[in-house]
Amino acid sequence: MKNLLFCCFILLALIMTGCTPSSETPPSADPSAPAESTSETENTSETESTSDTESEAVTDKRPIITIQETEVTIGKGEAYDLLDGVTGSDDIDGDITDRIVIDRGDYDPDTVGKYTVTYNLTDSAGNTATPKKRTVIVKENVMQVPPVWTEAIDGEKLNPQAPAAVKGAWYHKVVSSKDKWVGIEATVTLPEFDIRRYDGEYDPSFPADPSAKNLDNPSVYLGGCAWSESDVGLSLSRALTDVKSQTLSTGSLAFRPFWRYITSENQDVGGYDEHDGEYAVSANGKNCNANYHWRYTEYYYLPGDTLRMIVYSPEPDKLQLMIEVLEVSTLPSSVEMRKTYGWKDPADFISPVFQSPGHGTGMDAEFKRVNAIDQSGKEGIDVAPTETEIGAIVWHETYLYREINGTLWRVPMNENRRGETNAPEDAYFTVTEDGADSSLGGEVVSIHPGYRND
Repeated sequence: MKNLLFCCFILLALIMTGCTPSSETPPSADPSAPAESTSETENTSETESTSDTESEAVTDKRPIITIQETEVTIGKGEAYDLLDGVTGSDDIDGDITDRIVIDRGDYDPDTVGKYTVTYNLTDSAGNTATPKKRTVIVKENVMQVPPVWTEAIDGEKLNPQAPAAVKGAWYHKVVSSKDKWVGIEATVTLPEFDIRRYDGEYDPSFPADPSAKNLDNPSVYLGGCAWSESDVGLSLSRALTDVKSQTLSTGSLAFRPFWRYITSENQDVGGYDEHDGEYAVSANGKNCNANYHWRYTEYYYLPGDTLRMIVYSPEPDKLQLMIEVLEVSTLPSSVEMRKTYGWKDPADFISPVFQSPGHGTGMDAEFKRVNAIDQSGKEGIDVAPTETEIGAIVWHETYLYREINGTLWRVPMNENRRGETNAPEDAYFTVTEDGADSSLGGEVVSIHPGYRND
């Protein structure tokens, strides 16, 4: 009986084991079909794939170098930060300007020349920026002004005659004697003006209409004459009205440097490209005319700017113009013009050394200062009537340069050392000493062809 019960128990256990489902393959599944993924598994896989792609794209993005000014001009020996106006950025690292590496090349701020500086940048992922370059122009500095001589000069030629009037312009001209002078210096505050003579229609709400060609042109300049005349200084000229697109005005807007000289040798004739993009010289026979390039807005001078202008003979048969900015104009019109047109603040200027025969050779020379309304098409003939006016130009001081006992001195261009002419007539000029020192060569001059003082 016990054996029979045991056998029944064994048989029952075997039956129950055979009825249990397999844990490997569900009864309804095709053993040859691949297992399906759950939706949760699919979403996780897609998220991981997308994240990897985005990470790779971010990692491959290059940092950026930004340079505000790709060309700068500094004075010889001037301390200049090569990172001024330069930034480095990365979309992950943020501001990484401090990682910029500068390849200075042969840059030497103590040596006059034109240099190329290269900027490189690498972010934390090892991506490199496109290198950027900047041109740094190192120029000579305006000369240190000599001491002032206050005593009598042995053998000096005093009391020069008033110069003869020349047709073609309304001008006030002051000249020295023809003596052992080697240069002239004047401190001047540029005048306001109101131009009223144009080629065709113009907008009278502007003191100078940028969209109309003016036929009257204000100028403020110095000059010298040994063998022949040289005129050196500032003339109202066309200027950029859109710096970004390099759009020039039709009419004259800003005082810009020029130099005119007479020579048959070393004329330096050539366009901007032949002078490193800085200036151009044209010639008509012996008469040479040079202008600095309009793209340099730091050499745009405006009413209210106070400047020290120097014309000096640095070597035999040569002259050179130097302009030192003493005070930037605060006149609302000048401030607004610089802001509107995007011009730089005015900077010191030094012209190339140019040919002017006889100067600096020991030959007697005459020097002058002039402010004028030059008239287009009227050279050498009677001036045209005009309502154009030039406001008060302040010649604060004027000095003549002379070597005395081996030292260069400034000699005040006082009443005994100057002759003056107003052309075509005195009545169209107002000359005072308000705000100027006549004993130091100063005076204040206004030009008003539209009315007479008498």
